[in-house]
Amino acid sequence: MKHINTNTRQVSGLLHTAAEATFSGIEARILLGKDNASAFTVMQMAVSRDSGAPLHRSPQEDKVFNITSGRFLFLVGGKTFITNTGDCVYVPKGTQHSFRALDCPSSGMTLVSTPAHHDVFFLRLSTLSEPHNPEDVMQVCAECWQELMGPVVEPESLDLHPEAKDASHSNC
Repeated sequence: MKHINTNTRQVSGLLHTAAEATFSGIEARILLGKDNASAFTVMQMAVSRDSGAPLHRSPQEDKVFNITSGRFLFLVGGKTFITNTGDCVYVPKGTQHSFRALDCPSSGMTLVSTPAHHDVFFLRLSTLSEPHNPEDVMQVCAECWQELMGPVVEPESLDLHPEAKDASHSNC
């Protein structure tokens, strides 16, 4: 974890990295969050191939993922689909979701979530030693309003929904 700025005042204008969090194949640049009194969290993430977020629910957070490079496999509310650069995914609070970076060495996304708190979750996860002790992960999840429900979505689930087959090209 690299905590760069603990600015507790509201920011405006050009955003700069306030903190960085790295864990489980995810490198996150935190631009806005709880530390700077924002109403939402904004993070730019680079996700290594075959890494991602395990199936979970965020009972208090609405999320939007904007895919900035590469492709991701998403599972949202029981539907599995592939995203490409420029796609946006909305996950309402309390909805089960997971994602996995696909065929690029590293795929990118920007996450916006509200209310601001997901940055705290990422910063806490980045303090854990790897490989993660499952009990430690569950403790961080409980403290940060996250509910783990299963593993990272698997590519085998692509056959579940026809729209996944429409996005079969690579854009690394």
